[in-house]
Amino acid sequence: MGAFRQDLRYGLRMLIKNPGFTIVAVITLSLGIGANTAIFSVLNAALLKPLPYDRPEQLLGLRSNQSVPDLADVRAWSRSFSEIGGVVLQPLDYTGGVEPQQIPVGHVTGGYFDALGVKAVFGRTLTHTDDQPGAPMAVVLSDQIWQQLFNRDPNILGKSLQLSGNNYSIVGVMPATFESPREKVRLWVAVNVSNPLAAAQRGVHFLRSYARLKDGVTMQQASEEMRLLDKRLADAFPSENKTRRTILEPLLDRIVGDTSTTLWVLFGAVSLVLLIACANFANLLLARSVTRHQEMTIRAALGAGKFRLIQLILTESIILSMVGGLVGLILAQWGIDLLLAIKPRELPRLDSISLDFRVLGFTFLISILTGIIFGLAPAWSGRHVNLNEALKEGERGAQGTARHRMRNALVVFEMAMALVLLIGAGLLIKSFWHLRSVSPGFNSSDLVTMRIELPEKRYKEIPKQIQYRQAMLTEVNSLPRVQAALVSELPLSGEALNHDFTRESWTLPVGEEPSVETRSIEGDYFRAMRIPILTGRGFNAQDNESAPLVGIINETLAKQYFRNEDPIGKRVRWARDEQVNWITIIGIAGDVRHFGLDLPEAPALYTPYQQSGREWKRWMTLVARNEGSPADLMRAVKIAIHKIDPQLPITNARTMTEVMSESYAERRFNMLLLVIFAALAMILAGVGIYGVMSYMVAYRTHEIGIRMALGAQVRDVLSMVMTDGAKLALLGLGIGLIGAFAVTRALRSLLFGVSATDSVTFISVSLILLGVAFLACWIPARRAAAVDPMIALRYE
Repeated sequence: MGAFRQDLRYGLRMLIKNPGFTIVAVITLSLGIGANTAIFSVLNAALLKPLPYDRPEQLLGLRSNQSVPDLADVRAWSRSFSEIGGVVLQPLDYTGGVEPQQIPVGHVTGGYFDALGVKAVFGRTLTHTDDQPGAPMAVVLSDQIWQQLFNRDPNILGKSLQLSGNNYSIVGVMPATFESPREKVRLWVAVNVSNPLAAAQRGVHFLRSYARLKDGVTMQQASEEMRLLDKRLADAFPSENKTRRTILEPLLDRIVGDTSTTLWVLFGAVSLVLLIACANFANLLLARSVTRHQEMTIRAALGAGKFRLIQLILTESIILSMVGGLVGLILAQWGIDLLLAIKPRELPRLDSISLDFRVLGFTFLISILTGIIFGLAPAWSGRHVNLNEALKEGERGAQGTARHRMRNALVVFEMAMALVLLIGAGLLIKSFWHLRSVSPGFNSSDLVTMRIELPEKRYKEIPKQIQYRQAMLTEVNSLPRVQAALVSELPLSGEALNHDFTRESWTLPVGEEPSVETRSIEGDYFRAMRIPILTGRGFNAQDNESAPLVGIINETLAKQYFRNEDPIGKRVRWARDEQVNWITIIGIAGDVRHFGLDLPEAPALYTPYQQSGREWKRWMTLVARNEGSPADLMRAVKIAIHKIDPQLPITNARTMTEVMSESYAERRFNMLLLVIFAALAMILAGVGIYGVMSYMVAYRTHEIGIRMALGAQVRDVLSMVMTDGAKLALLGLGIGLIGAFAVTRALRSLLFGVSATDSVTFISVSLILLGVAFLACWIPARRAAAVDPMIALRYE
């Protein structure tokens, strides 16, 4: 222990005496360790931290949405679940503030909170007693709303909160740490009380559902029982459940979804950056061991054994790696701030990113392992010291050759790893470029959108809804050079309302009718969005509530269900409606990407709002086009809307360009991170090959002097150095190409419109890295060519 303390003090003194070497080594390691710590903190928050619920290993998510009656039957029939609950996110209006606003509200079944195993910090949660038709209206507050609306009033219980014109009694406040599994919710109400019409319908599958296993029950047993329950529901209610299948999965998997694959890919990529940084670090230590060769020889002469010499070198290596880890933590915090700034909103659980004990332990572990593993190379190479040869030859001889080979091997490794990362980044860039070039089916420029939902209490009757929509559109369209219209579900929003439908000539069994997305519109929506009408006509003022029902289908529906027929004049209707109401097709509209630019359009049917016949269909998105400033247009439209109803909240006000940008935000996030890692790897690899070639020039200065004294020309020296560098670079590129062919297959789920083995990307990226290597070799080569033969001949 005394020897270790002595080595520690000596190592610190030596590193302080050599600030240039120390700073370069620490920066190299801190870049690799900092990047790894930042990404590991994301991985930790999303995948490794336990869910903030009681015994989270017992929680399951149901992959398909459920209806309230179906969920009640599953709860009554199941022997595997101790509790099961569901939630649907539906905002409610709050008008008690300075401006009307919509608050995201979770409409839950009575078993929701018990299934998650959470308690209120004040009062209680909602129970099955609260979730009965006609029960008193009760609401549970989030900690955020308790602070925002009530300034943490400790006497909040029993007070009233008005939402969408209804008075709800506050019965509880949730802890600040509680979040719904997948929904950004600030209030919770009972679904059978807040939305009794939809809750009563078995065919309205809108609940995201979560179940808690009984003690001793496995997920496999519960899945088998769920399969039987699906069959029982299908037999009992074929029109609503004949084709439905419910898949159970661990709740964490349900929350994270495909994001886990992306995060592991990014962690693998940043691990390669760390390995490249460590290879550079090992090369620095090897170069430093040359300058200390005679020191080690003298120590050996004074009786130091080989293990004592190894301990000394390893101690210095560990000091450097630990300092690099500390600096890396600072860089990691900056990196986390950057990640939070550019992350897409859809990435789950990232709000809990922090440098917790698990992240700090990870940083300490990789720091200490880096110091030990990559410090072993110079330590091991210096364990044997031949006193006579060492004092005469310095670095030359067998040990110098071994070190030289080790440096070359490390550079080849760096080039190979950098190429793998650069090819991965190149594939994502090309994929993102292809995605950006996909036409969404409409023109997004000069277009603003905003979400409006009519409060049920004031707009329950369809005539009132029609009157408001017409008055609001008239007011907005009266603005200078504005084209405005309404649509129920905005393109690229990911929102959809599906109905099963049938054609006039079909005789399909109940429950086997195909599903179609339904979109209600009002005003000249297709003109405002620049969606082409391919055949037939658009809607006009005569297509109102008293006229025969009409519809416009999209191109996908026409191709899929009418094939070679002309759909114009054909009739369709909603399957299993109590009243048979035929809808005559009057036009075919162009396809619109609804769920993402990387996903094909589904069959869709547009109908006029006036003919929807659904009193609960009170939501709409306004789209308005004007060639002026989007901010000015948005301000003018809001003023026009509030002229009709000043108490109406307006949400999601944004440009259509922003909507498109958000639709591919996750792909852009993945691409940016991999590009950053690849650029860092390329820089480190360039620095690595530059360092090795510079050392090689210094090592062979005497030889170069002899060659030039014997008549070698400048171009000969340049050629010699560049050839040596090219051999290392080409060997690294060859190994890297083999690795890239194997590794890029893991990127397939992240690619769009490009193969994982795209030859253009492989070749172009290889040439770029080869160019970097060429530049890294050129400077040492020029220095070698400028050597004075007389000075070189005296060089040792």
